[in-house]
Amino acid sequence: MARFNFTAATAEQAGFSASVLAELDAYFDAMVANGELPGHIMLLARGDQIVRGHVTGFADCDDHRPLDPDAIFTLFSMSKPLAAVAMLLLHEEGKWQFDDSVADYLPEFEGIAALPGSAATRAPTIRELFTHSAGFSFGKTLEEMSENLKKISWFDARSLTELIGRYASVPLAYEPGTAWEYSVATDLQAEIVERLSGERYDLFLKKRAFDPLGMADTAFALDYGQTRRLVRGHVLDPETGLLRAATSEERMESIFPMGGTSFKSTASDFARFARMLLGRGTLGDVEILKPESVDLLMANHLPDALLEQRFPILHYTIGQGNGHGMNGMVCLDPARAGRPVGKGTYEWGGAFGTWFWIDPENDILCIGMTHRQRIRTDLRPPEVVAQELVYRALREA
Repeated sequence: MARFNFTAATAEQAGFSASVLAELDAYFDAMVANGELPGHIMLLARGDQIVRGHVTGFADCDDHRPLDPDAIFTLFSMSKPLAAVAMLLLHEEGKWQFDDSVADYLPEFEGIAALPGSAATRAPTIRELFTHSAGFSFGKTLEEMSENLKKISWFDARSLTELIGRYASVPLAYEPGTAWEYSVATDLQAEIVERLSGERYDLFLKKRAFDPLGMADTAFALDYGQTRRLVRGHVLDPETGLLRAATSEERMESIFPMGGTSFKSTASDFARFARMLLGRGTLGDVEILKPESVDLLMANHLPDALLEQRFPILHYTIGQGNGHGMNGMVCLDPARAGRPVGKGTYEWGGAFGTWFWIDPENDILCIGMTHRQRIRTDLRPPEVVAQELVYRALREA
């Protein structure tokens, strides 16, 4: 396990304005007090120093159990960068290349372009899986996605392999490489990892990444003690305006490990993962990936033609200053994107409000953990406010 621990630093020692960071604490406290969030944990670090560790609110709004710093959250789509690391571990062993056809590793996709209704002439490449430009589409709204997933009996699948076979029966919606659309492509990566490694996806990650990094509370399946620390998912009821427990259908959690969702973690565990990426593959005395592999993860892999277009999803916008790395957005031109972050900032989040970003230019990482389903019309969610205030704190120090 990596011999590494963050050390504490004051805002001033790390080059931030303490008063502006206090505004950020107050913002999260107010979100909880106003009933907009059940609870929230934020970790802000610069280099190896933790500058802010703010915890507010409750693990469960029904019993008002306080949120603890070691609370475990379901990451949902913030699991996707984990898949990129798993794939890169195998890339370093020469087991796949970016422009290989997905069908080379998942033969069930060999004929996907020939399916009735297909808009494609070929199967996607692995590179296109990483950038959501692979031709898959399950709908542009939550309602469309839910309906289309029901058509392939997504909720009844008993294994990742079975689910992947169902994906292979759905015609591609566009020619791979010609559009960006958020999709199930990350699940195909997990299946490729299983077939190339001969190991179950989550166990491969545990052995090759989580255990070496000291991420003891990051897993698909939790033990009894960890389950007691798992927070409850909430939704903001549109009729009452109040927080309530999310139903199983609203959570859409998988019964088997997947690439695009399903992992659980703590803020401190994910900070170790993020610090490894900032360290270009190394945490303390442990190297997980070679520096050039992390450079690939955080580089843009979309073609120039797509970068000139605009593809919005929630508060994110791909294109026009933002590109897409391996399973996450990367800021290529902060001024054009209208964002305060440094060039090369990599980020992503999850359906129930978890988020993170890493900024190599400023040596910053920031982790946010909460447990309320995102409001799809909210274009200024907590991570946007956090970025605004963190970089204002940097400017005003």
